[in-house]
Amino acid sequence: MASEFDITQAAAGIYAQSLLELASESGQAESVGDELGALRELWNREPNFAAMMCSAAIDEDARRETLRRIFGQRVSPLVLNTLLVLNDKQRPMILPSVCDAYRRKLADLLGRQAVYVSTTAPLKDGQLQKLTSEVKRLTGKDAVLMQKLEPELLGGMRVQVGDRLYDTSVSRRIRNMRMRLLASLERALLENSERFMTRS
Repeated sequence: MASEFDITQAAAGIYAQSLLELASESGQAESVGDELGALRELWNREPNFAAMMCSAAIDEDARRETLRRIFGQRVSPLVLNTLLVLNDKQRPMILPSVCDAYRRKLADLLGRQAVYVSTTAPLKDGQLQKLTSEVKRLTGKDAVLMQKLEPELLGGMRVQVGDRLYDTSVSRRIRNMRMRLLASLERALLENSERFMTRS
């Protein structure tokens, strides 16, 4: 049985593919990708935007007018229409997944490599350049970076390139230390219990 995550990803992929086809026909594929990237950053940076898109307390008509007022002059008609369609289909909360799916499909179309980067704070220009260069070295493709802020990582970063995950986060190191400690305690308990059983 498909999970809610799978259903969301499937729906996001359909919206993203339709948008990419329309944007490609009008020669706007990359500019639309840039706008979606900016919306994704806005979602991460502004809790009020995410809350407005996810709140069940805001009816569709009110949200539609708000979207028109805020983005009507700031994004292309294609992107604005996507926002309005998501709203009218009662799926505004999947916008981040649509943005990610679009940029991934666009990267495939352009022969680039989609890279997902999770950090506790936005990366500086120098760090972005270093990461982009490393991806180019590993894959031979130009990187399309998609950043996500995850305070629970505590520090370091998590980078996904294709099906490979590079995790240097502090939370992972703590998790590994905890696992090693538990394994060590378990070995000690087993050894002690064996000595106890032998003596008895």
